[in-house]
Amino acid sequence: MDSIYKIIPFNIKHGNCGGSLVQFQQGVEPENALPFSIGKVLVSSDMNPDDVRGNHAHYETEEIVVALSGGCTFELDDGCGRKETVSLSSSEVSEQRTEVSDGGSGNSNPISDLRPPISASPESNFLYPSQDETGALDIGNSPNSKPQTSDIKPALLLYPHIWRTFYDFEPGTVLLVVANITYDEADYIRDRAEFERIAETWSGLGGSAV
Repeated sequence: MDSIYKIIPFNIKHGNCGGSLVQFQQGVEPENALPFSIGKVLVSSDMNPDDVRGNHAHYETEEIVVALSGGCTFELDDGCGRKETVSLSSSEVSEQRTEVSDGGSGNSNPISDLRPPISASPESNFLYPSQDETGALDIGNSPNSKPQTSDIKPALLLYPHIWRTFYDFEPGTVLLVVANITYDEADYIRDRAEFERIAETWSGLGGSAV
């Protein structure tokens, strides 16, 4: 079973003049990993630790979220019983919980049963995250990380048909959000009951997940 979100690893390039560069653009190569053309770019900042953002879904808007500094927690669900929680920071991402409703029985399956391992791309030396035996993503920042030839900037891909809430902001958090279409209030679903009703009619997560 696929996850209701995706982690896209972007390559951080270190130049001989100092500093680093991360490139975001549409393409098929790992360094150009956007699955859509860019319609708008947002920057969110000045959040307090107890702020709660999001609380909506979309019909068509697909987004990637990158923590330029700090980090926060994303709570995601598809309105049909599938819930996942992801902690995103400027240097790493961790999956905290996955719940899958089982025909109303209340049973849930752990994330290690749901996520296939992610391995290095055979077409290039660009490094994708790997998973340990617990199913936790390892992108090079833990003591057990394997040596890597380049750094990774993780991005969280949010499909349109996913209700998203984010909170628990670290001090100084700045989020970069890149979306596939320009702003249109009619594309937002802000009422939770309405979202759950519509979610029953959708056949997938929308966007590049279709």
